[in-house]
Amino acid sequence: MGPQRLPTAYLVVVGVLAGLGALLNCLAMFLSIFATDDCSKDNPAFVCTGAGVLTMWGAPWVGLVAAAGVSIGLGLWWRGGWMWGGLPAGIAVYAGGLFVMWRVMTS
Repeated sequence: MGPQRLPTAYLVVVGVLAGLGALLNCLAMFLSIFATDDCSKDNPAFVCTGAGVLTMWGAPWVGLVAAAGVSIGLGLWWRGGWMWGGLPAGIAVYAGGLFVMWRVMTS
């Protein structure tokens, strides 16, 4: 028995979704610029710190990479069953990265 392979259609769908996620991340990066408008000495919000900015900018990209990994990993793991279940799981992981970004932006 050779190595497990995923159908080309599945990999194309994961790639297209990852591309759309990258575009959405770029839009989110643009919007996140305005999250620091209220930063001052009187407003010690987490988003105003270096760690807050790095978390806000990094979480969506970490979520995107993790989502692609989860989608492909679950697709390989569920090879005998319904491998398309990896897509909703990957979307949920990606949404988690966006949620972390949103929570930091609104802190």
